[in-house]
Amino acid sequence: MTNNTEILYDEKVKSLAQKYESQGFRVLTGLRTDELPFDLGNYQPDLIAIKDGSGLVIEVKNSLSRLSVDRLQVLAEEVSKYPGWRFLLVTLEDIEANSLPAISEELPSWQKLKDQFSQARMLIKNDEIQSAFLFLWSIFENALRKRAIDVSIPIERFPVIGLIKHLYSLGELSISQFDLAQACFKVSNRLAHGYIENLNLPLLHNLDNLVDELLTEWKVEFDVSQLSPKDLAAFHTWLAEFYAAFPDKQLKLMTDLINESLILALGNEKLKKELNVNYEQLINVELDVSQLSPEALANFRAWFTEFYPVAWDKQIEKDVTQQETLLSITDSPTLEPLTDLDSWTQSLIGVIQLEEKNPTENYVDYLEEKYG
Repeated sequence: MTNNTEILYDEKVKSLAQKYESQGFRVLTGLRTDELPFDLGNYQPDLIAIKDGSGLVIEVKNSLSRLSVDRLQVLAEEVSKYPGWRFLLVTLEDIEANSLPAISEELPSWQKLKDQFSQARMLIKNDEIQSAFLFLWSIFENALRKRAIDVSIPIERFPVIGLIKHLYSLGELSISQFDLAQACFKVSNRLAHGYIENLNLPLLHNLDNLVDELLTEWKVEFDVSQLSPKDLAAFHTWLAEFYAAFPDKQLKLMTDLINESLILALGNEKLKKELNVNYEQLINVELDVSQLSPEALANFRAWFTEFYPVAWDKQIEKDVTQQETLLSITDSPTLEPLTDLDSWTQSLIGVIQLEEKNPTENYVDYLEEKYG
């Protein structure tokens, strides 16, 4: 770095450290690799900010140019394996934000974006073309940033054109989606700066279709990724049945899900008990998936085929880590009474305290019983 860029870099790191400390974070700088809270190879972050059991591993860059996003994604994925931790990339070219990076959630939820999308379609219906276009573009941009966070690509603070290019290069956008996004960006940029732009309806409808497609796909994938291990295993079984079913059977399965969803919405405990309606989150996810178009369903199934075994492996790794932690607890003379611990911890400690002549077999039996 030249002297000027070194000064800007140092000022940015110092400013971030001060701001995080003012928000109650414990900020660490200049850490050696062996001083990090977990192993990140030979990577040395610029800052680590810790608060209430959560933490941020922060990389500071002056410019977006020559960034190895692939490398940063690997780091972000590794950091995200630890509950409450997140990798954050900060640059001098970031979009403006009212809050400190990652302190508060500024982006709407996926459901909120879906609701906003419905409002944008009402604007189209009322022939408010320019307003509808700008509203759709803002929904699209928010969706890109949320997707980047969901898949651990630390570019959610990039200017939108850089965001689009990187998501395309990493396979999150197809070539046709990328070309359309670039065309719409030029129009939205001119409109946002007060220029008169004669919008054509095909471009508006193409943007509408693009936003609809991405929101549907990315929301479903996010919701599935949030399922508990037990619900995820149940969803795996249901998806195989639904995908293999003939259209009439698929229709019946969809109708059953709609009825169960209505019962849950009504809160009728008697009906829920009679029909064995449980797991509201699982039912809602299955309902959303059942309503995908044939093409979208095929794409989702391809994604899930890759996602499911990885998610399962991560859960087992997490359980093994927690088992090792609790094993050290059970050897402690100050172990608190089991009745003072939550039910999950009690059950896991019970597994650890089984006969130790074949602990691996005992743990495998536990996993099978726990997750099916």
